[in-house]
Parts: sequence; C-alpha cells; structure tokens
Amino acid sequence: MDRTSLLLLLVLALPAWASDTFPAVIQNKYSLASQPPESCALCHTNFVTGLGTVNTPFGKAARLHGLVATNTAALNAALDAMATELTDSDGDGVTDVAELMAGTSPNQGSGTGGGAGGGGGGGTVLPPPRYGCGASVVPELLFFASLLPLLRSRRRRP
Repeated sequence: MDRTSLLLLLVLALPAWASDTFPAVIQNKYSLASQPPESCALCHTNFVTGLGTVNTPFGKAARLHGLVATNTAALNAALDAMATELTDSDGDGVTDVAELMAGTSPNQGSGTGGGAGGGGGGGTVLPPPRYGCGASVVPELLFFASLLPLLRSRRRRP
C-alpha cells in the first residue's frame, strides 16, 4: 500500500471514533436490565454517530460535565457529577439519572415538571470539542490534504 492510499485510509477512518460502549457502561453503572432507552441516540441524533454528532440535551449536559469520547472513566465521572447536581436535561422535573434508572428518556419530557427541554446547559453554549465523537474533522482533513503534495513530490525524485 503506497503512502497516499494509507493517508486516505486514515482520513476516512476518522469518523469511526464513536463511543459505542457508552450505552453498556450506563447499563452496568446503574444495574439496568437493558441498555438505556435510546442507546446511541441518548447522545446522538438521527442515528448518526461519529465526529460532531453529540448534540442531544443529555449529550450536551454530559459534555458540560466532562464527557470525553471513548473514555469510560470520564463518562462515569460526568454521570456522577450530573447526579450530584440533579441535572435535568429535558427540563421535565425528573433528573437524568432518575430517568435512566426508570428506563425513560432524559431527552424527552416524561416527568411531572411539564418542561419542554433545554435544561441540559442552562443556556450555556458549548465550544466544539477537540476530541473523539464531537471533534471536527475539518482541521485533520486540511492537514492530511496539505501532506499530499509532499508525498507526491517525494515519489517523483529519482
């Protein structure tokens, strides 16, 4: 395999950094009979996982509390912080942890508080993450694209 093909393979593999073990970690942490009700959709929307797709109310709240892609210790710490702060991502009056334990969605109002959502960050605007699932692939693509002329020029030399 030549360098250009290898480089292209690396670029195409970047979106595969999603954290598909997180639903199982949540299941184990709270001794749930099954994985959370939305599984990957707990943090991702439209069944799209990968770079820049953690955008549900619960996912945003977890990021605010230290969630880092592929880091199960960071997930556990974020869940603990959310439990301590009684985070209610969907604003329905039921905390996210209580909803997870009850098998309901922390993204969709299901409690008695009547909220319509938005409790995940209190209006806090999240900066784009520089890691894993939520990281932008554009800087990496630009970097790899800038290397292509260098790789081509090296091959042309006798």
